[in-house]
Amino acid sequence: MKNDTNDFSRIAARHDAINLRLEQWAQWVSVRPQAWKVQPMFRQYRSHAWQWHMPEIKAQINTIEASETERAVSTLPEQHRTVIRWLYVWPWVPVNAVRRSLGLTRAELAAVADKGRDMVIDRLRQSLTATSK
Repeated sequence: MKNDTNDFSRIAARHDAINLRLEQWAQWVSVRPQAWKVQPMFRQYRSHAWQWHMPEIKAQINTIEASETERAVSTLPEQHRTVIRWLYVWPWVPVNAVRRSLGLTRAELAAVADKGRDMVIDRLRQSLTATSK
């Protein structure tokens, strides 16, 4: 029987709002690959194939919220910061690689992820109360 605390795709109901905010933050933070292997003559080329397809509507990211979230995540203790960045920004990194680098078991890693989300919520609350004064 598999233990649910080791499933990193499961998020507690109390973390639904912060999970959405962290996902938007991850889209804002993640680095996009650049097309540098293109001949200079074709760098600015744009295909006209777009005119035959329905336009894609992309969700806008609130950059102010994303930068506040980045500030909150960057102030976390190193272990929690690493786990949060791994979960949202670098999800392709294997679980065992993260566990080995931090020296944690799967259950401990899940607990650090849970605690990290709580800490981000607290940090964002503190920044809101500090700015409202």
